[in-house]
Amino acid sequence: MKPYIYLFATIVLSVLLFGCTKETLEDTIVENPVQSGDEIIFGSSIFSSGADTKTEYGPRTETGVPVYWDQEGDEVAIFCLQTSQPSNHLVNYVVKPQVDNRTHSASVAKVNPEAAGLQWGEGEGEKGEHRFYAFYPASAVKGTEEENETGMITANIPVNQQPESWTEGKMTINGEQVNVKFGLPNMDYAYMYAHNAVNRDEISVGDPISLKFKNLVTVLDITVQGPESGSITVTNINVRAVSGKNVILTGEFTCNIRGAQDNSEKVTAECTPAGDLDAVRNTISIPCYDGEKGEFIQLNTGECLNVKAYLIPDTDENHIIEPRQLQIAVSTLNGAAKRKNLTTEKVIPHKVNRVLLPHLEAGGSNYWMSSLDENIYLSELSIPGSYNSRNIGTNNNNYQTDDISDQFDAGVRAFMVGTFGNKEGGWFPWDKEEYYLTLDDNNTPFTDFLLTLNNKLAGLPEGSNEFIFLQISSSAGANETWSQAVIEELEQIQNAGSSNQYGVYTGKITPDTRIADVKGKIILKFNTNKNDNGDEYNDNYFNVNDTYPALFTLWEGSEPSTTPMRWGTPNTGKSAELTWYFQEVDNVTDRDQKVAWIKELFEKSISIYEKGDAHDTWFYNCISGKESGDALSWTQYISPEMTDYLQKRDANASLGLVYMNHVNSDDTQNILQTIIDNNFKFALRKSGTSAASAVSTRTSSDGWDE
Repeated sequence: MKPYIYLFATIVLSVLLFGCTKETLEDTIVENPVQSGDEIIFGSSIFSSGADTKTEYGPRTETGVPVYWDQEGDEVAIFCLQTSQPSNHLVNYVVKPQVDNRTHSASVAKVNPEAAGLQWGEGEGEKGEHRFYAFYPASAVKGTEEENETGMITANIPVNQQPESWTEGKMTINGEQVNVKFGLPNMDYAYMYAHNAVNRDEISVGDPISLKFKNLVTVLDITVQGPESGSITVTNINVRAVSGKNVILTGEFTCNIRGAQDNSEKVTAECTPAGDLDAVRNTISIPCYDGEKGEFIQLNTGECLNVKAYLIPDTDENHIIEPRQLQIAVSTLNGAAKRKNLTTEKVIPHKVNRVLLPHLEAGGSNYWMSSLDENIYLSELSIPGSYNSRNIGTNNNNYQTDDISDQFDAGVRAFMVGTFGNKEGGWFPWDKEEYYLTLDDNNTPFTDFLLTLNNKLAGLPEGSNEFIFLQISSSAGANETWSQAVIEELEQIQNAGSSNQYGVYTGKITPDTRIADVKGKIILKFNTNKNDNGDEYNDNYFNVNDTYPALFTLWEGSEPSTTPMRWGTPNTGKSAELTWYFQEVDNVTDRDQKVAWIKELFEKSISIYEKGDAHDTWFYNCISGKESGDALSWTQYISPEMTDYLQKRDANASLGLVYMNHVNSDDTQNILQTIIDNNFKFALRKSGTSAASAVSTRTSSDGWDE
């Protein structure tokens, strides 16, 4: 099903509905013309209803979507280079709407009544032409004394476009009225501009200047149709530019409103992406979480969901439309994301474009990494993990409730297991000692677990970006037998080379390692408890000169704490390029203290992210645990607590590796999906600029793209 496209209805900013136009004035004798130095009038009467509403989109009509002015007043910036003040060509004004038509103004008055407004100058040409440019919101416009700077808009379209609130209403779809849950957008990003050229000699004193506002950004008005039977929970809607000359949708951009032409058919103000062009800026995230109710949006049979997405327009310096392939992905709770590719040539820049998506269906596996740019650095990711992944059962003492395969299908990409070191042989001089790792008292080989994980990766669709992070500890302490078993297991993996049946990553993990480097692989990470340098233990422990295909940290210090993380060796004599920032308190004796430690790591990730682009710190945040020996009660408490906390967070930073109890239970669905969705909420950093990935254009029987 192709998306339906409708155009944007303009806003008219004018005090008089029947004012004189430039054409009618050309043959008119102006009896009381304005003079240089007179203040320019955009509006003078005052209107106030006392209603507490914001600038907002009105209901869709046959001609498009109207935008209403805030009844309390909206601030716009108006610029004119031809005004008489040499250093004041930009003044902010407050627009207040008419009572019966909020698309038109009742007044346009200076923000500061005591300050001078724009004043008529000599203008240009015989009749003193003045060119006026206005912009909403005023906060996006900067003005300086330099002519080449004044009138430039410096605006920003965020990746995370969280609706300000949710409301319910009706919408007509295919001729029928349906119930719709509307996500009301932040209108600060509904950038609009206006232009008008006026001859001073044709304006009488008291005549207002009419400014007709047009949309500057591209808007997608997205409607998701709920299931045809049953119910389904929507957690996030992503918009991606997956191909095209210009795939930048979000972030900082500049726009020269002085370059706009007086053309009512199209916006010609030139928009240029600015800021960090190496960040992931081809993605928009619209979280579908109702903060007031503390829950994701649930759609029942026949219900729909409607949100709006703001995009930087895709026009070049000559104002020529540069088509790009857009894809919309709808993430559902405990299920696969559903994707739809838009018919690009029908997405019109600077307009509100209506997109009607097919009905949702539940089920499927959550291959969320495959929706990410493969050049993203690993430490930038937010990865849900299962704590004590093999500790599976139904009673309250078990950490997990379902098997590894189901955990993976739910979106878990980090696992944690305890191991034991075992030794065979060596009883006689001619016997060679052989060491190996086991998972339990039944001597289940550690390699069996690797095979299980690798089989999940091997069974993914072609082109998937999924990888697994596996943390391994010693269940009996890092003694000599365990360490030697680790060495022998890793040496076997290393020697297998490309024929490695376990899918272990054997390269090197550095701050610059990307998803592309490790996709389809398992990253091993070992904890050790001693500084084993080989010399002290006669080479029975890790040899200081050898390199093993795994990450190592020395488990020491209080929690939360940091420790160096090294690739290839646990020996502290070797330099470390990475830092491991962790807390793994799984015996909860003080609930408030545990929560404080969890939040401390989340806050540290923000401060470290803001310091620079080293991306060398990995966060390991264990929100799992047992309280008085009970894993279930702790899970039921911490999961909604952290879901609400993280949904309110708008920081541009990773969450790191977050390990949980009972990752397949109803108690953790919300927090697991919240962690996954964080990867789409901000501009993750990546290695250089790269072309967007190609996408499938084959449409399945349910109307979604495969």
